[in-house]
Amino acid sequence: MAKYEMLYQQLRMAILRGEYAPNDRLPSENAIAIKHGVSRITSKRALNDLAAADLVYRVRGGGTYVKPHASTTQRQILLVLPFPETTAFGDYQSGIRATLTGTTWELKLMANETFLQLNFADLAQHYAGVLYYPQNLATEIPILMALRAQRLPVVVLDKQPAALAIPSIISDNVAGGSIVCAHLQALGHQRIAFLPETPFWQTFTGTVSDRFMGYFNELHLGQAAATLPLRWAQALQACTDPVQLRAYLQAQKITAIIAENDVVALRAMHQLQTLDANVTHHLALTGFDNLPAAATNAPALTTVVQDFATIGAKAVEALLDQINNPNRTFHTQVMVPVKLMVRASTRDVALTEN
Repeated sequence: MAKYEMLYQQLRMAILRGEYAPNDRLPSENAIAIKHGVSRITSKRALNDLAAADLVYRVRGGGTYVKPHASTTQRQILLVLPFPETTAFGDYQSGIRATLTGTTWELKLMANETFLQLNFADLAQHYAGVLYYPQNLATEIPILMALRAQRLPVVVLDKQPAALAIPSIISDNVAGGSIVCAHLQALGHQRIAFLPETPFWQTFTGTVSDRFMGYFNELHLGQAAATLPLRWAQALQACTDPVQLRAYLQAQKITAIIAENDVVALRAMHQLQTLDANVTHHLALTGFDNLPAAATNAPALTTVVQDFATIGAKAVEALLDQINNPNRTFHTQVMVPVKLMVRASTRDVALTEN
């Protein structure tokens, strides 16, 4: 990122966080350049970008001032999660709270179940905006539409709400499927299957579908076997007990599994271990999300790590953008990179065959 871009982002967040009040005068180009250790050209470009983003206005001969966008008197932001009492399924809160530290904004947590019982028409009287994690996007799109109709600032976490004009912050799940598949293939595995709990093939949309497609794009099976990955996924999803699951894996000569998430991966591992305590000696298993149990399991689970703190920080930035610019329409999707955490549950294929 160029110096002027970094400076622009610092000043932008200072404005969005409320460190500068509406109509406050910003420091001069020279003062900003000295404070941040950059050239005057850099500070001037950053201020120009703030003006282009409609965050400040210029007075000829009088300096740069914060544009008075926000009119809300509410200082509470609502975070809606399936399990707000725990961060075990994703610590979005740390990034959100870090971004709001030192401001007058307050964060309130609420479960989806409780949120759905509220009168949406009254939400704006209590909250300046909502950070929303859908449990089932297909059934909750009408809820997001209702919030959009109320003109209440909303940001969706982890899901892309179709063409609805609501910004979303998601992990790069396609890249996640790709990097874990590449890791397994580098270990020599060829018969790699995707284990879903969600029947993603009904719509081919959403997080699980993205993870499957990332795996499929990376998998080298050859043209003759092009339909195998989907057939494997459908058959594995239908397996109802450990004996059936093991029989199918053996019949298909599958040596590695990419599960849709850590919960599914660990459940499959534990089920198979009831039949064979050394199952991971001949079957590699991976997941997604890096839940705490993934690291403490025996063997520890290789998994794709989501940067929940960054997702939370980006989400609150997007929400503050809306709050400070109520007359603009926002629908940008921000993709946050993922990384692979390699642990003992993935072994070289030469080792799994012995």
